Amino acid sequence: MHEHIEVIPDKCRACRRCEVACIAAHHGMSFKDAMKRRDELVSRVQVVKTEGFKTTVRCHQCDPAPCCNVCPTGALQQEAGRIIVRVQFCAACKMCLVVCPYGAISLEHIGMPNTGDYSETMAQRSRREVAVRCDMCQAWREKSGKKITACMEACPARALSMVEPDGTVILPPAPEAKPGTNPEETETKTASPKLDPVSEIAETTSLPAKAAEKADGPEAMDKAPSRDAEKTDHLEVPSKTTDNIPAQPKKKTTPSQKMKA
Repeated sequence: MHEHIEVIPDKCRACRRCEVACIAAHHGMSFKDAMKRRDELVSRVQVVKTEGFKTTVRCHQCDPAPCCNVCPTGALQQEAGRIIVRVQFCAACKMCLVVCPYGAISLEHIGMPNTGDYSETMAQRSRREVAVRCDMCQAWREKSGKKITACMEACPARALSMVEPDGTVILPPAPEAKPGTNPEETETKTASPKLDPVSEIAETTSLPAKAAEKADGPEAMDKAPSRDAEKTDHLEVPSKTTDNIPAQPKKKTTPSQKMKA
C-alpha cells in the first residue's frame, strides 16, 4: 500500500475549496489569487456532484499503474510504488487519460501564458500541454514542512484523510475558533438541554402563577382564584327540580264522543 487520500462522501459539501487549494499549491500562489484563476488553471483534484452524492476524485496511486504501462514516451514512470511524471517527455497523446480507471489525469498548459504581442520569450513559445495528476503535494509539503496535503488543509468539512504506507491515518486539524469567541461559552451553549414540548407547555402555563407569587407573596397565591374556578364562575347550572312546572288539565269527554267510541 502506498500513501494516498481517502474521502468521506457523506461529509463532502462540494464547495470546491480543495480544487482551489490544489491550484494554489502547484502554481505557487495564494488562495485568493487561485480563486481568480480557477477557470484558467487546472486542478489535480476534481469534485464530482450528482443527485444525492458528492465526492472528490484524484489519483489512487495504483500499483501497478496502467498509465505508466501505456505511456509511449516514458513520461510516466513508477519508482518504488510512487508515480512520477516527467513533463519534458510528455507528448500529450492522451493515452494515460484513456486507461486511467478513475479519470484522475488531466492535461494542462505549462510555460508562461501568451501575452498577445510579438515580444515572446523562449518559455512563452514553448508553452504546451502535458499530463498532470495528483502527486500528493510532494514539492509543496517539502517546501512548507507540512504533513498533510493542500486539499486536506482547505477542506472545511474535514472530509479528507491521509493513509500512510503502514496504515496510519492522518486526520486534518480541527478548525480554529474565530477571534473573540470563548470555546467554553460555545460548549456551554451547545450543551444546554432543550425542553420537550410537554415541558414547554407546563412551563408556559405556570408563568402567571409564578409572577403573582413573586409580586404579592404566598398569601396572594391563596387569594388568587384558579383558572378552573374562573372558567366555572360565569356558568349557570340549570336546576333539575320540577316544582315550578304547571300540571296540565285532564280533557273531559262528552256523551256524544262516548257514543262514537
